[in-house]
Amino acid sequence: MILSIPTAFVAFASFVRIVQAAGSGCSSSNAKAVRSIRFRIDYSPSSMGSTKVSSWSDGGGPRAKINANGADLLNPFAGREYAGGGRWDILGTRAYGSGYPYGAPDVTTIKGRPFPHAMWPISWGPEYLGGEEYWGDDLDLLRPGGAVGTINVLTKDTSKWPNVGSDEVYTMIGDKESLTFMISDLVRVCHAAPATPRKFDPTTAGTNLAQPRPENVVQYYRSSSFALAYPKYNNTFALPSSNLTTNHESVPLPGSIINSPFLRCINDTIRASLPLMDAFASPKKKHSPGAIAGIVIGSVGGPILLFLCCVVLGRKKKPSNPPSDAQ
Repeated sequence: MILSIPTAFVAFASFVRIVQAAGSGCSSSNAKAVRSIRFRIDYSPSSMGSTKVSSWSDGGGPRAKINANGADLLNPFAGREYAGGGRWDILGTRAYGSGYPYGAPDVTTIKGRPFPHAMWPISWGPEYLGGEEYWGDDLDLLRPGGAVGTINVLTKDTSKWPNVGSDEVYTMIGDKESLTFMISDLVRVCHAAPATPRKFDPTTAGTNLAQPRPENVVQYYRSSSFALAYPKYNNTFALPSSNLTTNHESVPLPGSIINSPFLRCINDTIRASLPLMDAFASPKKKHSPGAIAGIVIGSVGGPILLFLCCVVLGRKKKPSNPPSDAQ
């Protein structure tokens, strides 16, 4: 598994340049940087292979499995399936653990689940629907895309959003690479204010905008590896309880944001461009021995048959009479 620290440093080194470009006029190179991002994750150290995760990717493709032998035993999730999830199934609900296109038979926990979109789910800390196995500073060093962080999403553009109040502030939760790209894209598309990611600590969640709670989440994405929260939303169905499940109900959104065009823009943009794992290249189709023999015979016999046809036709063809000299 790739260590995300180097990629996080690269992302933050260019983050200010990218956000400034998005917010105040872009050169062609900066504009391109705003519109796309690509980073790599490695689920198989023994093969030295890596997988690309790209913004705007359609995802999909065949599933794979993290090897459970050799060097891959260093992976804390060796033996699990990953990949196969696409852009079409990126949306979950307001329930943690929602949005899995496969591998979610137990609605009481996300523990042991595969990674349909290659990214690990965010964790709300110990004893919350099994998410503790994805929690901890040591695991954040290995997490695809970097450690989980948060970033506030608000706008100061009253000409674009005249009815958005100063208290309409959302929080995105996810890996640092995805957060870095998404805030840049939201600055460009939704006229959001530039902001920088902050560390997420679920043990102190609920103390400020940077530390939302599960009951604040208005939408999960990408197999619960990314989320959007609103601090004034209190979904009591998401509170820890003995009957909490990954398909629980939700209370309606507050009237102040239920029809918010700014929220709609944020949600649509995340849905369209949140980085996804690129589909694996389909293996080349192998020909059967009979097909190979046919190809060989055809390639050799074809020119011979063409030559014979030309000879036969040439013999059948009569010479034409020369033009008459008679006057």
